[in-house]
Formats: sequence, C-alpha cells, structure tokens
Amino acid sequence: MSEAFALAPPGYGLWLVAGLILCAAETLAPGAFLIWIGAAALIMGGVLMTVALGGTAQMLLFAALVVALVVVGRRVYGSLDKQAPAHLPGRAEALIGHEYFLDAAIVRGFGAIRVNDSNWRVSGDDMAAGAKVRVTGVADGGALKVERA
Repeated sequence: MSEAFALAPPGYGLWLVAGLILCAAETLAPGAFLIWIGAAALIMGGVLMTVALGGTAQMLLFAALVVALVVVGRRVYGSLDKQAPAHLPGRAEALIGHEYFLDAAIVRGFGAIRVNDSNWRVSGDDMAAGAKVRVTGVADGGALKVERA
C-alpha cells in the first residue's frame, strides 16, 4: 500500500507537449525566457525517445538544460538588463540649429515655419511673418522653439 502514491516518470510525449506550450506562451508573454524552458523540454522529449530515464534523472537533466540554454541565450541575444536609449532623436530634433523664415507670424507665442514640404508649429517671442528664426529646441507637444536669428 505504500507504493500507491508513486508516480511514473513523465514520458517523452508530455515533455514535447510541454515544450511546445511553453514556446507558444513566449509569444503571449515576450521576454525571451519561456523559450529557453520550452526548448529544454523539447530536448528532454527528444532524449527520452532514445534513452529511458527515471523521474529524478529527468528532472536533474531538465534543470541542467534550462540553466545551460538560458546562459547561452543571454550571451547570444544579449542581457535583458540592457536598455534602449532613453530618447531617440526624431525629425524635430534634427532641425535644431537650422535657420528658417517664418511662414506665419508668431502671435501670442505661436506661429509656423515651412521646412521643405512640411509645416511646423513654432513657439517663441512674437514676430512678423518672413522674420528669420533659428530652431533652438522642441517644446512639449512637438512645437519647435525658435528665436530671432
């Protein structure tokens, strides 16, 4: 009666199904971590197709595979701790330092300039249309900050 609670070790089919589920779950929760656990489970399924292992041996081999694949994955694909730059320069930042003529007068702090085929909203001191201005920065909301050139 003491062997009533003994469980049979998982077979190769269970490992393959678990591996596929974990790899699919990576698409729902990206982070490049579940894929390595899923790959380890798939490898375990492949190993068990050729070699019979007990439950303890399976768990130890699976744990070793997970650790090895995570280490290799982080070296190949880089650390998850690395971050992208806080702010990538955009089109507006590329205009800083350039000089243009006001297309629409700056009235109550806002006007417009024309850059190639685009109109840009500008902020700065009130000036008449046609005045030459230099772009000095980007205001909140995307308006270009300008000053008289």
